[in-house]
Amino acid sequence: MRNGMEIRGKMNYHLPSEKFYFIDEQDGNQAKILSNADEVNIIKFGARVFYPEQDGGVEILSSEPSFYVQYKVTVRDKPKSVGYGGTSSLGNVKTYSSNSTGFSPDAPVKLEVGSRYNVYWVEKKGKKKEVRNMKQFLKLNSTHKEELEKYIKENNVCFDDAQQMLKLCIYADSLLK
Repeated sequence: MRNGMEIRGKMNYHLPSEKFYFIDEQDGNQAKILSNADEVNIIKFGARVFYPEQDGGVEILSSEPSFYVQYKVTVRDKPKSVGYGGTSSLGNVKTYSSNSTGFSPDAPVKLEVGSRYNVYWVEKKGKKKEVRNMKQFLKLNSTHKEELEKYIKENNVCFDDAQQMLKLCIYADSLLK
C-alpha cells in the first residue's frame, strides 16, 4: 500500500474485466474486486510484480531498462444457438423463459475471449512510450533498426511473448551504451 502497509492474501487478475480480485477471509471467503487500486503501490504474484492502473494491471518486467507489459483480451458475445444444432455470433437470437410473472430474457449475456494481445511500455528519456506492435518498437529504436531486425529474425522474436520482448528490449538498450 502507498502508506507503507503490507497486506497478504489470495488474489487473481481477471483479464476480460481488467480488474484484480481478492478473497476476503473476514467476509466468508467471498471474492471481491479491489476497489482502492489507487492506494496500492505493487501487487506480487510469486516472483511477478504488478501495479494497478486505471485500465488494468501492468506487469513490471524490468526496471533497467524500464519495460512493462499489460495483458489484454478482446471479448465478444458467446455465439447463440440457432436451428439444427448450430451456433451464430451474427444472428439476432433471443431466448425467453417463462416464470410466474410472465416472460423474461434468460441469464445475462455470456461472453467469451476472442483473442489475447500484449501492450508494452518502454521508458525513453523519462517518458513511457506505448508499444502495440513490432513496427512501433523499431521506430522507438530507429538508430539501431538494422541490428534489431537482424536480432528479431535470428531469434524468432514473437511480439506476443513478453519474455522474448524483454530480451529484445535489453538487447536494444545494450546497443545504446
